[in-house]
Amino acid sequence: MKRKSLLLLLLMLITVTATSVMVSAQKTKTFTVFLSEALPDYPGSTIIGDIIEKETGVKLQREYLVGDLETKVGLMIASGELPDMLVAAHFTSLFKDAGMLIPLNDLVEKHAPNIKRLYAKHWEQMKQEDGNVYWLPIQAIPYGTDESRYPELGFFINKKVLKEAGWPKIKTLDEYFALIENYRKKHPKINGENTIGYVTLFDSWRSFATTNVPQHLMGYPNEGEFVPVMEQGKFVVRQYHTSHAAKAYYQKLNEMYNKGIVDKETFVMNYDQYIEKLSSGRVLGTFNQYWQVQEAQEILLRDDPESIFIPFPVVLDEHIEEYQRDTPYIQATQGLSITTACKDPVGAIKFLDYLIREETQYLIQWGIKGQHYEVDENGLFYRTEEQTKLFRDPDWVRNVLGRPYFYNSFPNLRGIDQNGNSFMPDRQPHLIYADSHPSEKEVMDAYGIKAFTEFYNKPRERKYYPLWTITIPAGSPAHIEQTRMKDVLNAYVPRMVMCKPKDFEKVWADYVKNISPLMKEQMKVYQEGIDYRMENW
Repeated sequence: MKRKSLLLLLLMLITVTATSVMVSAQKTKTFTVFLSEALPDYPGSTIIGDIIEKETGVKLQREYLVGDLETKVGLMIASGELPDMLVAAHFTSLFKDAGMLIPLNDLVEKHAPNIKRLYAKHWEQMKQEDGNVYWLPIQAIPYGTDESRYPELGFFINKKVLKEAGWPKIKTLDEYFALIENYRKKHPKINGENTIGYVTLFDSWRSFATTNVPQHLMGYPNEGEFVPVMEQGKFVVRQYHTSHAAKAYYQKLNEMYNKGIVDKETFVMNYDQYIEKLSSGRVLGTFNQYWQVQEAQEILLRDDPESIFIPFPVVLDEHIEEYQRDTPYIQATQGLSITTACKDPVGAIKFLDYLIREETQYLIQWGIKGQHYEVDENGLFYRTEEQTKLFRDPDWVRNVLGRPYFYNSFPNLRGIDQNGNSFMPDRQPHLIYADSHPSEKEVMDAYGIKAFTEFYNKPRERKYYPLWTITIPAGSPAHIEQTRMKDVLNAYVPRMVMCKPKDFEKVWADYVKNISPLMKEQMKVYQEGIDYRMENW
């Protein structure tokens, strides 16, 4: 009898356990998502990921970008093989044009109160020509803007160069390269390897880090391929690819290349190789947007803090007034979408609604209260010295905490919350200087500043937001023109930089001849877009 009772009890336990597993399995949802960033595969378990999965019952099956984004997007559209959700940077609209995205209006209204509330200020800007919203911009700024330690872009220079030169303030392109050239002459090797004077990024769609530089030398923030010029009280779209600034910039790169200052591999390396070189401590300078060099900067702060990169708002000559900093804006023309392949769009929008709520954003961006950050008597967030050390290790942030896997490509909150905290820890107003690395502080102290953004003029308010956020319709004459123009840039920019100095004028003339006819239709689209925004936004 005892044996029978034990067997019966065991069978009951097995049945209960199996039932629990089945119920759990039934509750768990899996969504596939394509993300246009090159991250390693998700490690399977992270602090943030485990909490999110437990609270939502959602598992994400992620596919990260390998290779060229434009090629990947074309293959996805041609094959019709889609994930449940996707984000494809500035190519996201191509999926809409192909009828592959679900309108989000009704889903948000019925099932996503957090999205509805937190995107309310941006909602009209997010609507497409048909009145529908097809994607959630990666950034939402629901309450107010904040300041940052680093500017959006700059000509970055190795700290050691500045320190040895007595902390000069760099204004012009000539001053910038003179410092690099002089330092390299004195220090031909760093850590036993050849010193690299300057690298420029020219990998696939990231080539804008090279080809868009002339606009910044003219004092503009990032507008994309064209710039708005105020003429008689109206913004008029102009091109800069054949400007005096463009010629002077490419000719300077040509001079530096032939002197051995510009890295000989600069036009053949991919993004990962670019980051690897920047992280080595051997590179003296590069131009880029900060988000493209941030990974390297974080590695240097951990492993070689004396070689960190310091940004400057370099212009072509001292008479140019720079306004390279951006006003905070949302990228209304791109974001995360739910595709027509998704069998449970309600579940998908509920998951995204959970991600964007303030409590989840504090988890993703700050971590767990009491473990990764503290709250003072005024309700302001801060980190202890030990907590700060944790977050200075990019490997821990990625593989243990898991922040990049739920942040970079998913909707997130920016700016100041209702209590005066920045959603982004490195922008917490009272901690920008205080939480800076000692190596960063040394530079700030030398220049009498509390953030590297102070090197720059305050940004100009831009009601229309950047020109590049205006979408060129797929298959339109402007789109065809845009593709051909990029082909010309990809073909001629390396030639202009790498040719013999005596051949530069000829290569430049050929470049101008080929690119000049390829901008007219694009400028029409951008002009119509900026006129509409100025009138309606």
